[in-house]
Amino acid sequence: MDLNNNLQKETKKELFANFDKLRSEINSLRNELNKVNNDKESWFSKKEGLSNNIRKKIESIKENRAKRDALTKEVKDLKEKRSKLNQEIKEKISELIKLKNELKNLAKKSKIKDPYRLKGKIDQIEVKLETEAMSFEKEKELSKKLKQFKKMLSESSEIININNKIKKLNYEVKLTRENTNETHNKIQKLAGESQKLHEGIIKNSKEIDDLKSNEEEAFKHFANLKKIFNDTNNKLKEKLSEMNIIREKIN
Repeated sequence: MDLNNNLQKETKKELFANFDKLRSEINSLRNELNKVNNDKESWFSKKEGLSNNIRKKIESIKENRAKRDALTKEVKDLKEKRSKLNQEIKEKISELIKLKNELKNLAKKSKIKDPYRLKGKIDQIEVKLETEAMSFEKEKELSKKLKQFKKMLSESSEIININNKIKKLNYEVKLTRENTNETHNKIQKLAGESQKLHEGIIKNSKEIDDLKSNEEEAFKHFANLKKIFNDTNNKLKEKLSEMNIIREKIN
């Protein structure tokens, strides 16, 4: 009888000792599980933050690449335009040289050195004849002079015509040069913008490589902690199951 009582007491004592031991282990496992879970979630958040950053940079690269390509095309078109304008200037200058040489040769042969001055004289005589009162003889004399001057001017009409062409061409060359300079400045500006976008694309590409490396590292930590979490959780479940068995025995 006493022996049976001693065995029962010893068994109960062992059960309570095991129960306390399990409770201590369970508390320790729960604390460990909470810590591992916090670390796991922290690394997951870091990995997600890096993934979002990578996505944003990829979108930025796509946008900037499209802008850069559009600018590159515009620069190409403007360069073609500038090339055509430069060719146009060359052709006009070549024509100007020809006209000036032609004018020089005509001036050598012509008796009239300054047809514009002659035209001014004709205008003066015409105004006098129309507005001033004068004697018949005076009017006759001026009319005769006017006729002579007009004949002389007619003979120098080719000089006037060439002069007018030279003036027109000079003006056209001036406008074309201004257009060429404006186009060149625009090319420089757009090429600068395109270069900045290109440098930004290269910079973002390098940053993405670094971010991907960090993302991979963060995921490794997360995966490792997830495994530890699952292992610890399984241990906790086992200990809780053992505790329930002991609790039933004690009860």
